[in-house]
Amino acid sequence: MRPFGRAVRSSVLASFVVLTAVACHRASQQVERASVVSIPRDAARFEIDVVDDSTARFRLKEATWIRPGMVAYAVDPANRDVLVARLLLVRSDGEAMTALITSQVARVTTSHFLLVAKPETQWWRATRFWLGAAAGSALGAASVLLTK
Repeated sequence: MRPFGRAVRSSVLASFVVLTAVACHRASQQVERASVVSIPRDAARFEIDVVDDSTARFRLKEATWIRPGMVAYAVDPANRDVLVARLLLVRSDGEAMTALITSQVARVTTSHFLLVAKPETQWWRATRFWLGAAAGSALGAASVLLTK
C-alpha cells in the first residue's frame, strides 16, 4: 500500500508543478501596449454628473467592483463613442466616484460617458483553473492506478 500512496503523491505534485509553470509562463507573455487603447465591448458605462477643470464625478450605481486606481475612458456618444479622455479613478464616497483627467483630446463635458472595464480575475481565482487542476490530478491518479 505504501508505493501506491507515494505514486499518487508524486503524480499530484508533478501536476501542480506543471500547472504552476504553465500559468507563470503565460502571465509573463502578456505585453502591454500603451499606445493603443482597446476598450472592451462589455465595459460598464456611466453618466458624468459633474465636470471640473481636472476631475469628473459619476454615480457608481450597482458596480461594486470599481476601485480607486482603475482607469476610465470618456467617450462621446454623439460621435460614435470616439475617445475623448483618459481618467484615473482617485476617490470614492460610496455613492459617487471622482476621476482625475490624465489626458484628453477634447474637453470633457456632462454629455460624455465614462467607460470602465471590469478587471480580469487572477488565474488562481478562476474556477476554470481549479476544474482543470482537479481533472488533471484525477487523470494522473487514474493513470497511476492503471499502470500498476
